[in-house]
Amino acid sequence: MSFLRIMFIAALLAANPAHALVDGPWIETEPARYRVIAAEADGTPYAALQIDLKPGWHTYWRYPGASGLEPEFSFTGSRGVNVREPLFPAPYFFDDGVGGFNGYAGEAGIVFPLETQPSSELQMRGLIGVCREVCVPMQVEQKLAFNRDGLKASPHKATIAALLKAQPQAPSDALTIRSAGFDGVSLQLVVSGEALEEVSVITIPGPHDVIGQARTLRRDTDAFLLEIPAWSKLDHPLIGRKLTFIVRAGERAIEQSIEARDQRLLPQ
Repeated sequence: MSFLRIMFIAALLAANPAHALVDGPWIETEPARYRVIAAEADGTPYAALQIDLKPGWHTYWRYPGASGLEPEFSFTGSRGVNVREPLFPAPYFFDDGVGGFNGYAGEAGIVFPLETQPSSELQMRGLIGVCREVCVPMQVEQKLAFNRDGLKASPHKATIAALLKAQPQAPSDALTIRSAGFDGVSLQLVVSGEALEEVSVITIPGPHDVIGQARTLRRDTDAFLLEIPAWSKLDHPLIGRKLTFIVRAGERAIEQSIEARDQRLLPQ
């Protein structure tokens, strides 16, 4: 970084320490607009990419599904900050007729935990997929310069807190997978919880797995039995492996890893 650039950032932070570049301007593109914001929430500094998609457009989760583009981000050129793995809100499944994908419509956001020095410069570059009738890659790029006081005083605390809250939660009595069985053709999940109206499941497959869409076989007042077509190579059997699922019931969502057992050995 040049001496003049260092002096410019230092002067900017000194002139406005509370709100010094904790957000970038909204960048307008054809399918969406985006910006980067930063704030401290519960003692941890974060940056977040906000995405506002036009009606009919979608973007993708970290595992996009059968069709879609996995988001990619780079922070090369950042100064005084380490960026940890991104945190995604719980996704939705969209059936596009060719296998479906996992992602978001409308407003979305991806959060990045930060390790900062007293003064930092964040340089984000990324590539996200956006889709309507056709899918196109969209480049995102923005810079922020901030200090710790600026992050603490940022007006974006509530936005980042809401994005963190929208992550899949740990299973609980309110929503959980009770069992996962495999009969050689399909996985069968028993999902139970409180006030369950509809339940959907996204499976995160391993590199050798082929996983289909979940469908409801049976439901009771507090439980759903779901069937998921599944197949894996002979040297990567599903029985005995821990598989990861995202379970959604309305606005509630959990992420749970559970061992797939032989369906014949489970209580019927």
